[in-house]
Amino acid sequence: MRSTPSLGPAAPSLCLLLGFLAGVGAWRLPQVARLGRHTPRMADVQIVGGNITEQGQFPSMISIQHRSLWGSVHVCGGSLLNDNHVLTAAHCVKGYSGSSFNLVAGEQNLEKESGLEQTRRSEHFVMHDFSTTTGANDIALIRASSGFELVDGLVELAPLPYDYEEPDEGTKCTAVGWGFTQDSGEISNDLRYVDLPYLTDVECQSIFGDDAILLDMLCAGYMGGKGVCGGDSGGPLYCDGVQQGIVSWGAECDANPAVFTQVSHYLDWIKLNSDS
Repeated sequence: MRSTPSLGPAAPSLCLLLGFLAGVGAWRLPQVARLGRHTPRMADVQIVGGNITEQGQFPSMISIQHRSLWGSVHVCGGSLLNDNHVLTAAHCVKGYSGSSFNLVAGEQNLEKESGLEQTRRSEHFVMHDFSTTTGANDIALIRASSGFELVDGLVELAPLPYDYEEPDEGTKCTAVGWGFTQDSGEISNDLRYVDLPYLTDVECQSIFGDDAILLDMLCAGYMGGKGVCGGDSGGPLYCDGVQQGIVSWGAECDANPAVFTQVSHYLDWIKLNSDS
């Protein structure tokens, strides 16, 4: 498996890009400021991945797996946008060939086949103007070589926002993925979900700095206890049943809230690049 391209000298200002699994680089801030009394806190450390999902609980979830001579390995999450397009993070696909992925719908456990999975090869992908120095525009669309069969309660399309909007302050959101269950841990074979509170831009900027949180980003999470981690990248953040975010970056997994690409910021771009 290839290594992730370095972010270069500006990387420390980006914290940790929550990307691929074992062997993939991670970048951290030397120090992360803490929020004040308004930050949600959890008394007990819990499993980063949260709870194991039931089959079909998140039917738009996609496992993006890099394909090689030795088989395919989960690298990122994604969500099914239409029958042949998967929405994910740009840093999940940057540096790879457009046809080098398997896209798996109906996946529950990465090691066990249930017979309900649908696997399609990627044909190509398109990224927005993604910046590896600031993390801006961390969004991509992967086109499958053939369409998925939609099955109620098993393989369904991700519900997107109708227009530019953000969740209300304090809204409970849900992140989903096969990512590490602890910082520097291992990929979870079981699909997991974790509930995280939405944070305002002001709250998030007080953690990561005013210049780090851009207009196309939103934050959710706790100051310790639960969160997303490596391998969760590209996966969805659902708020009130709508996909508001794409897992993008963070610092030390559950030690701090995570930063997500704000989906509503890209609705026109998504429509333009997924119609074909």
